[in-house]
Amino acid sequence: MYLAMKKLLEEEKAIAIAIDCLTLVYSNRLEAYPCLGFFQLNNEGLIGACEADLSSTLAMLIIRYLTGEPGFISDPVFDLSKSWIVYAHCVAPSMVYGPNGPVNPYIIRSHAEDRSGASTQSLMPLEEYVTTIQVNPFEKAMTIHIGKAVANIDDEKACRTKLAVEVKADRILENWRWGWHRVTFYGNWLSELRNLARLMGFKVYEEDK
Repeated sequence: MYLAMKKLLEEEKAIAIAIDCLTLVYSNRLEAYPCLGFFQLNNEGLIGACEADLSSTLAMLIIRYLTGEPGFISDPVFDLSKSWIVYAHCVAPSMVYGPNGPVNPYIIRSHAEDRSGASTQSLMPLEEYVTTIQVNPFEKAMTIHIGKAVANIDDEKACRTKLAVEVKADRILENWRWGWHRVTFYGNWLSELRNLARLMGFKVYEEDK
């Protein structure tokens, strides 16, 4: 699947691909999850985006052009008792600083939805700041919040990669908008994203304010 996606990107002169993976697998129109292919594309400096989520694909493109890093699409889960958000998904890069950076440990596992196929559990760097965004092109707006990565959670519940980030969880929950997915990347890029949004004519919502 990786080779087919790579060939398609080359033919279309594109750097990003998104597949409606869960719908296609559950309807028996796709025989395997694209997680490992997306994992490799994201490590190489290209973009493989989950669940045909075009807003998250745009967020990943912004991140890639701005920082050179891959974004981590996730289903965020709030733990207000610890002031954490746990960013969980079955596709996560192992080269979070970009294709020329170091490789963090990872484990190839089954997909968490139905324990079939293959996906990755990425053990991401800790005690570092991360930036999490989402983009709404229809409203010409972007959400941003900042946190510190504090734990890689190893638990059978939910998706394979689970990165716990210390944030202002109560404020973010109160200010949440635009569905579930968010895209996380390493470093505090708030100032750069504000400047980019200004150039693009986008409004910025800082979810942790």
